[in-house]
Amino acid sequence: MNKELKGRVFDIPQNILDKINHTVTIMGDKYERGINRAKKLLQDKKVKYGQLKRIVHDLKNIDKVKDRLKYDLCGGDLMYEWSKQYLEGERDLIRNRKNSKKRADDIGGIKDQRKNAYLKKHNKKPDFLPPLNLIKSNSHKSSVTPLKNMKLFEEMNKIKKLINY
Repeated sequence: MNKELKGRVFDIPQNILDKINHTVTIMGDKYERGINRAKKLLQDKKVKYGQLKRIVHDLKNIDKVKDRLKYDLCGGDLMYEWSKQYLEGERDLIRNRKNSKKRADDIGGIKDQRKNAYLKKHNKKPDFLPPLNLIKSNSHKSSVTPLKNMKLFEEMNKIKKLINY
């Protein structure tokens, strides 16, 4: 789901921009952490998906009482509620589209092309191929049976018998 939203740009509502602008003008020339991001948001009036996720994370972790100025520079409660609701809506759209594809494939009887809309296409390795490194193989299918087929154990037993004599 992240892959579909990555790189998308969202317009910031005007009421949030007004809140950020009000906070920046109150500060004047005083520097506070987050002022550059606030000015950039005011200038662009847009936010990228990754940046919006960072803003939501910051809003969750900022102490609203002690760091009220930082909290307001990010957009405060207005930004938090809007971004949470907006991101959830975008994620729901993607989830619904994938579910619709899956249901359509199930109804249409498509089995080989798109069995699961949530998984990307890939080719599975056939089970009948022997592993490349027989000694380090962890699979129960490939670790013991190819070794028995190569008769390695029989050779080891013959060597042990020769050493004992």
